[in-house]
Amino acid sequence: MPEPKNPIVALRGLLARLSVPLSLRVTLSAFIGSLLLGLALIACLGFPLMAAIRVAVEGSFGDARTISDTLVFMTPRLLVALGALVAIRGGMFNLGGEGQLQMGAMGAMLPYLAFGDIGPALLPLSIVGGALCGALWGAIPAVLKLWRGADEIIVTLLMNFIAIYWVKYLVQGPMRPAGSTFNMSAQLPADGVFLPLIAGTRLHLGVILAVLIALALWVLLQHTAFGLKLRASGQSPGFVRLQGQSAGQMILSSMALSGAIGGLAGAFEVLGVQYRLIDGFSSGLGFEGLAVSFLAGLEPFGAVLVSLYFGAINNAALALQTSLSIPAALADVLSGLPILLLAVISGVMLTKGRPVWTSTR
Repeated sequence: MPEPKNPIVALRGLLARLSVPLSLRVTLSAFIGSLLLGLALIACLGFPLMAAIRVAVEGSFGDARTISDTLVFMTPRLLVALGALVAIRGGMFNLGGEGQLQMGAMGAMLPYLAFGDIGPALLPLSIVGGALCGALWGAIPAVLKLWRGADEIIVTLLMNFIAIYWVKYLVQGPMRPAGSTFNMSAQLPADGVFLPLIAGTRLHLGVILAVLIALALWVLLQHTAFGLKLRASGQSPGFVRLQGQSAGQMILSSMALSGAIGGLAGAFEVLGVQYRLIDGFSSGLGFEGLAVSFLAGLEPFGAVLVSLYFGAINNAALALQTSLSIPAALADVLSGLPILLLAVISGVMLTKGRPVWTSTR
């Protein structure tokens, strides 16, 4: 009787035969490991493991309401991840997703503050306003790099705090309605927001638009001349110059596009979730989105799946807290585990001379 095969060895052989990219194999390993560690952590805390799994699954995908909540949690992380991977593919490391999200949320409010309730035209103007403010915030580090050689990592990171405190100033001052004691702007009219697509849920049009943006970005990167130039710019700026193209133009374009997509993340939060600009509405969504982009192997469709995982984790944590009194901080732990494992696996492979992300750039 033949000896049964080791399932891990069999899975490794199957992935090798299917020619699964190294980055995807590393990402799958990080997720599987994080799920096992998360389950072990729940068990060690003394909570019933099977009951926790049931509550988590039902709390994330149990019915139309929970599925819509998971998708709503997914949307800003997906858009920030898409923006980050555009910049990275173009050779720029954009750490400014949080700031671009904040500026996009502010930009979504500007048409209403400037023109008031102008009917159905307010919604598209708010979307455009969010994208333009995000694009401007993304283009500034590119201009500074091209003009003065400033490091985009430091500039984009520091600009996050400028944007966060600028929004704080606005909602505590110029944007706060007269007589209000809350740090938030006036509420947008119904014509200026994404109304729920399904009654009794929070599912809004921004969720669908985010997935369509991921599809459009995949087409742009893989099937257009601009996408080819963008990827070439990230891999070899010298080659781009030899082809008669401007590497500086590609840097500026990639950062502006990256910022515009990140700005839409903030705009969709205002237009589909909050209906106003609120101090502290983000809670680090921009930084989570950056992690999503790497966990997705810098691929748009991968970003959809990974951001869906993050959305499910946050939704499941709320259900676990309500049903089993599991601490809400567990969501942060479960979200951070795949990032930690990805960093460890990537670092180990890099020391062995096998960089994980080379093939994705």
